[in-house]
Parts: sequence; structure tokens; C-alpha cells
Amino acid sequence: MQEMDWNFELYRSIFTNYWEYGLFFVIYLGGLLYVVYQRDTLMKRVFVTPFVIFLFTVFHPFVVEPVLRNTADFRDRYSRFFWMLPAEILSAYLLACLLERQKDTRQKTAAVLLIVCLLFLSGGSATSLQLDDNIYKIDDQVIEVAELIGEHADNERPIVFYDEELYYWIRQYDASLIAAVNAGEMQLYRWIVKEDIDPNEQYESEGRALSMFVRGVEVEPETVNRVIETREVDFFVRNTGFYSEEYLKQLNIEYVDSVDGYELYRCLHG
Repeated sequence: MQEMDWNFELYRSIFTNYWEYGLFFVIYLGGLLYVVYQRDTLMKRVFVTPFVIFLFTVFHPFVVEPVLRNTADFRDRYSRFFWMLPAEILSAYLLACLLERQKDTRQKTAAVLLIVCLLFLSGGSATSLQLDDNIYKIDDQVIEVAELIGEHADNERPIVFYDEELYYWIRQYDASLIAAVNAGEMQLYRWIVKEDIDPNEQYESEGRALSMFVRGVEVEPETVNRVIETREVDFFVRNTGFYSEEYLKQLNIEYVDSVDGYELYRCLHG
């Protein structure tokens, strides 16, 4: 049962991350149904046949599950399979046919308004866009954390525990910082919200435990402390939204400083 729940969450998150607003996908499905209804052999070969093939291969959970489950890098790129669907072309074709079928001016005007509304509702919101705060085009917090580490580092290439939010940006600002968790480990639970992660999976491998840890899951402190030693980790950057104070007391770390949203700890060895 756990396996099926995991699959559902994985595919749901990948689907919503790519399509974001499901209406555009509905328009695409409408285009497929329209082509089937028209019984145009050439159009079926171009649009419907590839969709059916993809549906039973790369989009079928039981076919790709073993690959997604064991290959984190591939999981991160899986949504690119949606690029193979000619959704934009077929949607444009469907809407053009809708417009062409209208005979008088009022019907054409209504069709144009309907198409504009559908396109508007299918897209994302531009109100969330904002100007960059700095020339590096990354969040100010990322820069502050990187500079804080630089101020307290004893070597030129410190090894650091940091969360997913920092992982994808901090080395764009300072490439000397080395992530304690590698890319494959970081990706293991990328598409699963923290609340849906099964803590018992931490015992399957050290990589799974670390992937959970950087997502804010309080894994066994002994595991984290062991990794601090074996991977010679210099710093731990705590997202202040993660980990209880009682949990932090069990880790081999000491508080150094903080910036908005993050706290920096030095890892203790020996």
C-alpha cells in the first residue's frame, strides 16, 4: 500500500509541476478527442497514435516506476517527457477549428472571446513576478548565507549541509562551497512533500536518510553525526523552519551566527 501511495504522490507532483494549471491539458485532451471524432487518418497518426504509445510506455507508472525509484537524476528530468506531446500545436488547431466553424460575426466574436478567456485561464499569474534584488539574480538570503560561511570558514572549500532551497542556488554565487549531500541523494525526495515522507525509509540507505534530513525530517542523530565525521562536513546551515531545539542538541554542532531564515552551525569532529 505504501508503494502505491508513493507512486500517486510522485506522479501527481510531477504532473502539477509541469502543467501547473490543468485547463491547458484539458484543452489538449479535447483536441485529441476532436481528431478522433473527425476520423482524419493523417491527423490520428500525427497526434493520437504517439499519445497512446506514450500513455502505455513513458507515462505508465508501472513501466517507469523502477527507473524513477532507483535513479534520482532521471526522476528530476522525467517531466521533460511531456515535451514530446505536441500540446501547443494541437490546442491551437482545436481553437482554430472552433473559430472557423462560426458563420456570422457575432458567433466569431463570441468564439474569439472564449478562446482569449481559455488562454488566459490556462496560463500562470504574472502578478507573482518581481524584479531581481541583485545582479546575481538569486535570493538575497542565499548570498547572505554564502558570505556568512565564507567569514567563518577555515579552509578554501568548506563542506556544508544545506537544504534544497540553497542547494540549487548557492554555488551560483560561491562555487567554492561543497555540498555534503550529492545530487543523487538530494533528488531522492525532491518530488515528495515533507509530510508524505515515510521516516522508516531512512533505514534503507544512508543516502535516503540524508535526503530526508535536508528536507527537514529529523532522522536518527547518529546517522547525521556519522556522516559529519565520514564526509568531513565543516558547516550545517539550518533552515529555521526545520528541526526542533531538542533534536539539534543531539547533533555534533555548535551555533555560529544567523541571517534571516537560516542559522549557521560549525560541525564538531572527534
